[in-house]
Amino acid sequence: MNHYDFIITHIQAAGDLLMQLRKEKFETLQKGNDPRDIVTSVDVAVNDFLTGKIRESFPEDAIYSEETDGVHEAERLWTIDPIDGSSNFSRGIPHFAICVAYLQHGVPEAGAVYNPVTNELFSFKKGGGAFLNGTPIHVSRETDLKNSFVLLHAGRKAELREWGGHAYRQLLEHAKKTTNLAGSALDTCFVAAGRVEANIYGTLSTLDIAAAVGILREAGGVLVNGNGEPATLMSTPQRIIATNSTTIANAVRELL
Repeated sequence: MNHYDFIITHIQAAGDLLMQLRKEKFETLQKGNDPRDIVTSVDVAVNDFLTGKIRESFPEDAIYSEETDGVHEAERLWTIDPIDGSSNFSRGIPHFAICVAYLQHGVPEAGAVYNPVTNELFSFKKGGGAFLNGTPIHVSRETDLKNSFVLLHAGRKAELREWGGHAYRQLLEHAKKTTNLAGSALDTCFVAAGRVEANIYGTLSTLDIAAAVGILREAGGVLVNGNGEPATLMSTPQRIIATNSTTIANAVRELL
């Protein structure tokens, strides 16, 4: 089984597991000393399921997961976020997703982002396109920020509050719609699918959403950092701007 088919098969099975566990009583804990940074027992169960399947079929490959310590760089690397949007999940808000990607030499080759509640499966093959439930998707063609829908998530850190307040005020004035959905992978896939023009995160570990990055790029979108440079995939948090085009990315950067 190739990497793409493997991901599609097992991310859907992981979604079935998540939905089953969602009906049961699950535990919600905080990570470290930040009560707003949470993880649930379902995150752990889904993570264990996916890492187990990868190790069975690709025992020599490395695995990086948001919920466990692991390798950040390898020639052949799998990245997993068992529930991107754990806070939403823990409160019964159906905007969260399972993320799985396969990278070679740091480049996403195949991946998927799956919301088992809405049954929306975003996926990509490097050089082969981006898809929503098997149908090709492409970014919006809108080039004017005043007509654009923008998602903004400033972040939890105290040093981001001033910037976040400024950013929100500017976008309220200059974009058509500004909101926060708090699901970084799905939010980025919404850019890829043409539902919104931009997704801004004050701080984000891009390696966690490698699948969404691959989907965005295959759909014709761009991902830049706070300096306007192409964002690299890494576990260290960075500011990211995911947009449908360089034009919108530049307009957002000039504004913020």
